Amino acid sequence: MTLTALLRPFSRNRQSVLPGVCLCCLLICLSGCKPPKPAKKAGAGGKGGTTTATTSVTQKGDSECLSYIDNSINMMQPKRLGISSSLKPAVSLLNEWAESCGNFDAKPPTVTDSQKPFLQKYLSEAQLAKMDLTRFTEIDGNFIRDSQLFNGMVSAAIEGKKNDLERTTAAFYYTVNNIDLVPEEKNALPLSPYEICVIGSGTAQQRAWIFIDLMRQLRIDAVLFRAAKPAPFKLLVGVLLEDKIYLYDPVLGLPIPSPAQPADTIQIQMAATLAEVQQDPGLLKKFYGKYADSRFSAEELKTAQVDILGRSSEWSARMRRLEDSLSREQTFVLFRNLDPLEGDPGFIGHIQSIGKGMLKDNQIVVSEYPDNEINASEAISGEQAKTLSLIKLPFRAPVPYDAKQAVENAQGFFEVKWGAPTKKLLKTRLSQLLGEQQAAIKSYVSTRLEERFPADLVVPPEIRQMHVLAGQNAAYFIGIGQFIQEEYAVAAQSFDSFLRHRFYIHRDSQGKWLGRSLSVLYHMAIADAESGKINSAIFSLSENENKGCPDAMRPAFAFFSERWKIIRDKNK
Repeated sequence: MTLTALLRPFSRNRQSVLPGVCLCCLLICLSGCKPPKPAKKAGAGGKGGTTTATTSVTQKGDSECLSYIDNSINMMQPKRLGISSSLKPAVSLLNEWAESCGNFDAKPPTVTDSQKPFLQKYLSEAQLAKMDLTRFTEIDGNFIRDSQLFNGMVSAAIEGKKNDLERTTAAFYYTVNNIDLVPEEKNALPLSPYEICVIGSGTAQQRAWIFIDLMRQLRIDAVLFRAAKPAPFKLLVGVLLEDKIYLYDPVLGLPIPSPAQPADTIQIQMAATLAEVQQDPGLLKKFYGKYADSRFSAEELKTAQVDILGRSSEWSARMRRLEDSLSREQTFVLFRNLDPLEGDPGFIGHIQSIGKGMLKDNQIVVSEYPDNEINASEAISGEQAKTLSLIKLPFRAPVPYDAKQAVENAQGFFEVKWGAPTKKLLKTRLSQLLGEQQAAIKSYVSTRLEERFPADLVVPPEIRQMHVLAGQNAAYFIGIGQFIQEEYAVAAQSFDSFLRHRFYIHRDSQGKWLGRSLSVLYHMAIADAESGKINSAIFSLSENENKGCPDAMRPAFAFFSERWKIIRDKNK
């Protein structure tokens, strides 16, 4: 399956300051919110960590200034933006705040002369220009929406976890379980992070990008290791915790197993560190097995490029100033400093000093991939645009109609007036991403029922296709929701039902499993193993490793087949 995105920079022209009464009307009418509550002082919501900037100077009352931000942020909530609210008015409110309260004119949020020599070593002119904007754009608005989505996702993922390492692994699995792998880059479309999450499919690099963004909401730095000589499967995410770097494979969707990982667990919960891999190169060879030549080796990691993934928005002073002005109820992260700031060495300094400088010889790059991916998604056209439109079509479903108003035509069929698409599947998917699994599963079940129409009803082809695709997506997301909740036996049944559906196309012309069906097969094997059907799980993976599994996922199929055989034989 393929995929991707949208968005357009909002005009940099200054928005006019509206006089008293008109301003109140704008805030209430455009946001759809209640009149703002009495607010806390601007800047009182500082989160610690890397965002300890000075409080913004306000020219108006604190309550009125916070009402700009609160209403704008509420309009940019994931469950509202593009559904019940629009981007342009939300960004306009932020720019009213920037002009009237944020002191953006007197003290522009731009790169200072003292910062430039450092940043010019790592950033392109285009990245620096985006950091230097003195007003918020629509791309910034989407970034704020995404940051709220990532914050909700990671909060759902880490519930009940006791320490940062457990939280990191939980966030990684939450990412890769929600985003199935597109095995080949040539079959991928450029996607915005929001689209990657909603559609639930992405390349290894797209999955790494989302995982790193989730980690940023925990104020934990993470980078992407890329081979000096580019190779499609040589990607690893390194998470910087304390003085160690923990390794996760975004292609396979697995942590690199730690030497301390118990041998009797079905899944891998303990990630190896870069230091452990360097001390024992056999760790990677054992994990990747006969496919090790196409994956990272310990030696290659010594010269790997270290990519910092992030949009230019999140390195900018305007995001720093906005985050410092959020109310205490708004706890999501918008800013990370690349360079030293108020005692913090910055992201780049953290990479250079981690593990007593173990990455000091690696090339560090502030990647343009995120910005370029969003730009490409905005410019999508031709066949790619048609493909993306089809992929996004089911998220508009269902389309309502009133059967009581049906009119019989001359052929004996009934015609109805169709309403506007309700976007129920989109709303349900967002609920699932934000951790509301049980409610989402119930909604998906009803979505599958809405796939069916009376035989004598005249249904326009696009509406019928929309409902059929919505039913397929719902069937898949039901199983994923059950899997995330560790209801493995039930999830295995849901996945089995999906694979038995004769109307779904599960394999390509060469017999390779297609993206979503590949994810179902893989998750079903793990669910079977976790629920005691270990022979069935082993057979499923070993039988498909060479016949139907794409090259990207073969090491995972082989690894689990061998691991589970050992567990089965010990249990005997």
